[in-house]
Order: sequence, then C-alpha cells, then structure tokens
Amino acid sequence: MYLTNSGGQISLSRIFDGNPVATIVIDSEHRVIHWNRACAVMTGVPASEMIGSRDQWRAFYPGPRPILADLIVDGAVESKVDTFYHGKFHRSELIEGAYEAEDFFPAFGEHGCWLFFTAAPICDDQGRIIGAIETLQNVTERHRAEEALRASEERYRELSRTDALTGLLNTRTLWEHLLHEIARAQRYARPLSLMVLDCDDFKAINDRFGHLEGDRVLTELAALIRACERGSDSAYRYGGEEFVILLPETAATAAMQLAERVRARFAGIRLPLADAEAISATVSIGVAEWRPGEDEQTLIRRADEAVYAAKRRGKNCVVLAG
Repeated sequence: MYLTNSGGQISLSRIFDGNPVATIVIDSEHRVIHWNRACAVMTGVPASEMIGSRDQWRAFYPGPRPILADLIVDGAVESKVDTFYHGKFHRSELIEGAYEAEDFFPAFGEHGCWLFFTAAPICDDQGRIIGAIETLQNVTERHRAEEALRASEERYRELSRTDALTGLLNTRTLWEHLLHEIARAQRYARPLSLMVLDCDDFKAINDRFGHLEGDRVLTELAALIRACERGSDSAYRYGGEEFVILLPETAATAAMQLAERVRARFAGIRLPLADAEAISATVSIGVAEWRPGEDEQTLIRRADEAVYAAKRRGKNCVVLAG
C-alpha cells in the first residue's frame, strides 16, 4: 500500500517505520508483517527476526502466549482478554473492538518497565478482521512518579498519626482508636482496658541530666512499651512524659499483669552516661477497665486518677482504678 505526494509514492512500511511509537502489525494468520524501528529499540528484538514469524510473544513473555493483537485477530470476547490481562485492561472508548491495557514487563531493561499498549482490528471492506495493529508506550516514569507520590502521601499520613520523638501513635490517634474500641466493646459486650503510664520524677531527670538525656529516657520507655505490646494492643504518647496503652479484649486482671511487667522491666533499665554514671527511672501506672456505658473521657480520667494514686503510694507501682 502506498501514499502519494508530489515527489512520488511513499510505502506504508516507511510510514510505520518512521512512527516514534512502537508498533506491531500482524495478519489474519498471526504473522508479523510490520515491526517498526521504535518497537525494535524498545524490545531489543530487530525486525529481521520478527517479520514473517508468529513469535511476537518472544519479545514480551518467557513462553508462548498471545499478545493483545493476537486476541484481536481471534475476535476474542472480553472474557478471553480477561484471561490474559485480568484487571489490567479495558475496552477502547474510541475504536470498536479495540482494547487498551497496562502491565509490568520484568524482562525489559535493567529493572523491568511498565508498558501501556493498545490493539485494534484491521478490517476489509466487508468488515472482516484481516489483521491487528498494536502500539506500545513506555510509561515507567509515570508509574515511578505515582509510586513516589503515594509513598509521600503515606509518609505524611504516618507522620500526622505518630509522635516524632518516640514513634508511638499520637494523642489525636488515641481518641480515634478509643472511640472505635469502646463502640466495639459496647456492641459485642467484650472487655476493654486501658493503662496510663507516667515517668516518675521526670522533671528532676531533665534538670540533672539535660533534656537530651530526658528524651533518651522517654524513647527507652517507648521501646519497652512496644516490646511488651501484644498483637491487638496499641500504644500512644499521651503527653510530655505520659503514655497510654489501649488493650482490647482485655479484662482488668490481665491488664494489671501486663502493667506490672512493664513497670518491673523499666525499673531495671540503666542508661549509661559518658562519665560512667547511669540514669535509672521508674514509672507509675494506672489501669482502668471500661464499664458499659462509659465514654472515652471518663475511662481516661479514671486511669489518670489511678496514676495519681500510684504517685501518692510512693511511685514505681501499678494501681487499678476503682
């Protein structure tokens, strides 16, 4: 087939070959009749190895299987296309009988690449399919940009939910989770407990050793809390030197046992200093079990009051709210 201009005829092959978009054309017998230069560069497979063959799959897949153009030639219905491109394709809004798809090809380049590809039927004057044309575009950079944006958004969400110093969840997240857990405990009549932890004499630690060492004490306590958490528990930095552990499916007895374990382990920690001195600290803990009908503020307040009771008893102890 030729196009004509004032200088003479231009073959369709030359037009395809000059197209900067990777293009494949196959006939009704699935033989490759056009494999343009852009496609050869993208796939690393020269046209001389493809023209006249039915091996177009070889440039894209490790074993024989149809490419999208092959399915078009076979007149495949959408369910057949779905067999090979499940969740990765849709019908073209512009060309009847055409499809568009996007997929990752691990064998392309050093780290693989994402390709956006379209395939449309080539029909004769009677509307019979006599071949198919497929185009391919490398969209890896777009995917990388989208992944970077998603990672950035996820990182922002994570930062908005966590405390910068300790890495524990922050107070805003505590209230969200506490409302959810109280509603769940109410709905299913399940136990729920909460403990408030307050680092004893923290101002004295800051005054004697400095705020950097005070922060070190808090991060050590946060690490210990994380180590003692069970799968369903969640921990939060509640204030300056206060922490909260939310304990779903936990009655007071089990909550007291966990609190005592945290208290004892923290009391045994020694944080060495440069002059051979070491910092030691203790924690007072208040435990409260949720009562049916109780709201989140009342539950927190009862646990706080138990912390004050622990302070009055001499600190470094666990008190169960009445």
